[in-house]
Amino acid sequence: MVLHLILPPAEYGVGSNKRAGPQGKAEAICVSGIRKPDVPMRSFSIILFLAISCGLHFQSCHATIICVPDDSSTIQAGIDGASDGDTVLVSKGLYYERINFLGKGILVASSFILDQDTNTIDSTIIDADTEVIGTSDTGSVVCFVSGEDSASKITGFTLRNGRGLMSTEWSSGGGIVCFSSSPQISHNRISNNTAFYGGGICCSYTDFPPLITKNRFLENYAAVGGAIICEGSSPLVTDNEFFDNRADNKGGAIFFKICSPVIIGNHVETNTTDGNGGGICGHSGSVTLMGNRIVQNSCLTKGGGLYCAALDSSALGYNLFYQNSAENGGGMYIHNCSALISNNTVVGNSSSQGGGGILCGGSVYHPSITNNIIGFSPSGEGIRCEGNSSPYISYNDLWDNASGNFFGCPAGVGDTSWGDNFNCTPSDTFYNIIQDPLFADTVNFKLSCNSPCVDAGDPSYFVSPDSGGCRIDLGTGEYPYILGDADSDSAIGMGDMIFLINYLFAYDTPPCPYHGGDINCDGIVDIADVVCFINCLFIAGSPPGG
Repeated sequence: MVLHLILPPAEYGVGSNKRAGPQGKAEAICVSGIRKPDVPMRSFSIILFLAISCGLHFQSCHATIICVPDDSSTIQAGIDGASDGDTVLVSKGLYYERINFLGKGILVASSFILDQDTNTIDSTIIDADTEVIGTSDTGSVVCFVSGEDSASKITGFTLRNGRGLMSTEWSSGGGIVCFSSSPQISHNRISNNTAFYGGGICCSYTDFPPLITKNRFLENYAAVGGAIICEGSSPLVTDNEFFDNRADNKGGAIFFKICSPVIIGNHVETNTTDGNGGGICGHSGSVTLMGNRIVQNSCLTKGGGLYCAALDSSALGYNLFYQNSAENGGGMYIHNCSALISNNTVVGNSSSQGGGGILCGGSVYHPSITNNIIGFSPSGEGIRCEGNSSPYISYNDLWDNASGNFFGCPAGVGDTSWGDNFNCTPSDTFYNIIQDPLFADTVNFKLSCNSPCVDAGDPSYFVSPDSGGCRIDLGTGEYPYILGDADSDSAIGMGDMIFLINYLFAYDTPPCPYHGGDINCDGIVDIADVVCFINCLFIAGSPPGG
């Protein structure tokens, strides 16, 4: 009997490798036999789900699924027998071994690719414990050292007790080492690994970016880069979790050097170092750091959440820095960096010597600090400038920082006697304000509708009028409202016009946010907005904000 199977999504690469067929398309797999259907059907065809769960041998003209331990007693034996485009599918269990992809464009995966159950990740373990596997030397749990590219993938394992691949006198990549290779590493638990460089993963000198996504890094240890180190390699690091990793010298969770990593949507919490960068540390190159939660990390020197030095054209945006601590620069320590630091929420961070929120140093390059909320530092200033640093500081809200909101910053910064901003809030000449941001919660630090940070951002930043109002907000996220929705019922109609008339002429409750009633977006809610509303509703005039 031959079953023609519908293959899983290409994300997991089962038989869907770019090198699998003549035109880069996977061929149908020839299957014989079925054992038992013990995996719940999700997004794959029922035939595939029954067949792959059987644990029998799969043959194909161009792609094979090798099941471990049914077809090969070890994972490495499965890899040894695999060809480009094949899948080594590993059953739940504890496997004491180290594995090397040997340059092959294959997928090595647990049955997580079938059941999408994180318990499968926890229950499929590759353990490189040297005492058990009978070798005394160091070694990474997984090696990509033969020029592997994105066709080489590992998914759905717990990788533990690696000690790193030796290179000269230092070990690299306790859990995974990538030398001149660009694999895809996803949905793994990488824990309790140790190396000199990169306790969890070491990426170095790659032409193309490795993909590191949706993994959990727990309690890894290194001298540099507790969870990840990348040098001469610019990985895409997205949607991972980093908890309780440690480095002696730099980068409790992540360290990068001479490269340009993209770090997006990660949760970085309770990582530590005795040196710089409790959460993330970078020297030279650049970084894109967007949408991360960087929480409760600590270091003994500079940059509790983030340390950056000599970075060019970097973007640090929409990150939450919360309760990080350091001697200098509790949230961020920025030294000689031409970075754009925008729309971050930097709250509750502390420093024993200076810069609870952000410390800027160096006289060569200067960052731009715009549209941020920096407040509630229990020790240290909101923004501290030293060493002739002269950042451009505009459109920020600084509030209730224990040692003052500004120290050593350019002339005029923080002098809110100058005038008012778009919201009629007192501001300095750079439109920085000193106001309670009025957060709606203390988890995600979203803004309440009456926050002075709503619509207080730089007008040169785009915001859609049908979701974010007149101007961009300060901090990590827009307060969602529609121009013209004066009564906040998420619709525009006669009720909004009546609400405006009552507010203007009966001295009733103002719109919340205030600019919800600012139909023409001129900064004032007045009779002109009522006229604009009438034109919009009855004479086919321009829509609110148009």
